[in-house]
Amino acid sequence: MDGIINLNKAAGISSHDAVAAMRRLAPGTRVGHGGTLDPAAVGVLPLCLGRATRVAEYLFDLRKGYRASITLGVTTDTGDAEGTIGSRTTPPPLTAERVATLLKSLTGRQQQEVPAYAAAKYRGRPLYDYARRGEKIPSKKREIEIYRLELIALCPDAAAPQIVCEVECSRGTYIRALAVEIGNRLGCGAYLSSLERSFVGPLTIEDAHTMEELTAAAAADELAKVLLPLDQALLHLEALTLSDGAVDDLRNGRSVPWELPAGPAAPATGGPPLRIYDSGGRFRALARLEKDGAGHLLKTEKFLSP
Repeated sequence: MDGIINLNKAAGISSHDAVAAMRRLAPGTRVGHGGTLDPAAVGVLPLCLGRATRVAEYLFDLRKGYRASITLGVTTDTGDAEGTIGSRTTPPPLTAERVATLLKSLTGRQQQEVPAYAAAKYRGRPLYDYARRGEKIPSKKREIEIYRLELIALCPDAAAPQIVCEVECSRGTYIRALAVEIGNRLGCGAYLSSLERSFVGPLTIEDAHTMEELTAAAAADELAKVLLPLDQALLHLEALTLSDGAVDDLRNGRSVPWELPAGPAAPATGGPPLRIYDSGGRFRALARLEKDGAGHLLKTEKFLSP
C-alpha cells in the first residue's frame, strides 16, 4: 500500500478527518495528505499512503485549481459561509467586462493577508483560536502567486448576487481572502459561498474517487487498484535515469559524480530534487544536483524504493 489516492473530498469533513477515514480503510498503513482543504470545501485532496507519505511535502508546491462562488454585498467574520454575517450592502451595477477586468488585476505575485480564522499559527497557537477569543495579534502576510483568475458566470439579478470564477494559484493562497478582496474592491463586501478544488498538479477532479467508492474498494480488497504510483504527483520535477550501480550508491548514501549535459535543458544545481529511475525504468529516489569543484554530484534526498 505505497502510493497516492486522489480523493474527491466531500463537504463537512476536514483533511484530518479524511486521513483518519483512510487509515480505517487501510489499517496499519501510514497515511498523510498533500494539501489542506477546508471542511466546507470539496474536491481534490491527495492522500499519501505508505512510502508516499515521504513525498507529501512536494505535493504542497504543486499548482492548484479551484472553482469559487462568491456572494456579493454580504460580509462574514470568517470570509466564508461558515461565519457570522457582519454587514449587508447593495452591490453596484456590474457588467461581465468590469468584473473580468477586476479579476485580471488580482493576478500575479503578491502579498496576501492570512485570514483571522485560519489554521496558520502565531506563537504556537492557530490564528482562529485568537479570533474566537477576541484577542488581537499582528496581521500575518505571505507571498503567493495567482496565475489565472477568470470569470465564469455573473449572476447580478439573484437575491444574493454572485460571481463564479476559476482560480489557478500557488501554495498558501487563501481563496476566501481573495473573495473578501474582490468585495472590498467592488465597494460592497463579499464572502466565499462555495469552493471546489478542481486539481492539484496532475491530479484532477475528473479522476478523483469519493470516500464511498474507496470504502467499497476496500471491502472488495481492491483498494490497491486505485493507488497511483509515488512519482505520479512528482512529474513537475525533472527526471534522470541512472545505472543500477549509481542507484545503489544513492541507496547507501554515496554521492554520484554527474557530468552535466550541455544546453539550457540541463538541470539546475541547487534547485529542486530530481526524480531518479533505474535502468529498468523504476522510480527509486529523489536526489539533488550539487556543484563540486569543477564537477557535479548527485546526492540522495530521499531513497524511496524498498
